[in-house]
Amino acid sequence: MKIILTGSTGYVGSEVLRQCLAHPSITSIISLSRRELDITHPKLRAILVKDFTHYPPEVLAEITGADACVYCLGTNVPVRPPELNRKINFDFAIETARTFAAFFTENQHKPPQGTFKFVYLSGALPEKDPNRRLWVLAENRKMRGELENALLQLGRENERRGGVEIYIARPGFVQPKGAFLQNWLVGKLSNAIMLDHLAACMLQVAMGEKRDSIIENDELVSIGKVVASESTLAANSHVT
Repeated sequence: MKIILTGSTGYVGSEVLRQCLAHPSITSIISLSRRELDITHPKLRAILVKDFTHYPPEVLAEITGADACVYCLGTNVPVRPPELNRKINFDFAIETARTFAAFFTENQHKPPQGTFKFVYLSGALPEKDPNRRLWVLAENRKMRGELENALLQLGRENERRGGVEIYIARPGFVQPKGAFLQNWLVGKLSNAIMLDHLAACMLQVAMGEKRDSIIENDELVSIGKVVASESTLAANSHVT
């Protein structure tokens, strides 16, 4: 299986990359990144992309034959100025999704299983109602909501044509691997998820069967725990 990954140097993206490299069913990873990676691997092809609103033919040639994209590029912390924030956190994502949707619905570029999956890592508390009054991170939350609306609309349009499925992962507070007590404490106050569980779930969605377009934190945790547990058992079985 061939996977496209964006945001490979980020907090979540780097864990997704680690799990991609370790997964026996993933034979090729195309990393689209704004920065050089500090890792090399026979399965990994790293491509520098400065502007995710434009994909030249040579980059499209590299992603030909891909089965899915896990999109982890972006930040929950607003970037300044606002124009740059929107470019990085809105324009990059929607233009990538539109480009890939158009590319992978063409007969010559359709994946072997016939459907290309685009899995987007959303931010905290997206607000889909642009007129709602918010007190915390209003600008970023409404922008995230606008982006989710645009992605879902793109998914509906492509569902009718076939060829592309779009999924939105909505995690709570992502806790580092091993921080079980911290994860438990945060989970008592709000939604929380372990980093490795989130990455495992996003990969499972990219590789698995069709499901609902929006995947909330509880479902991410549930799927991620199962996948992580199965991976651990498989690794231990291989060792013994």
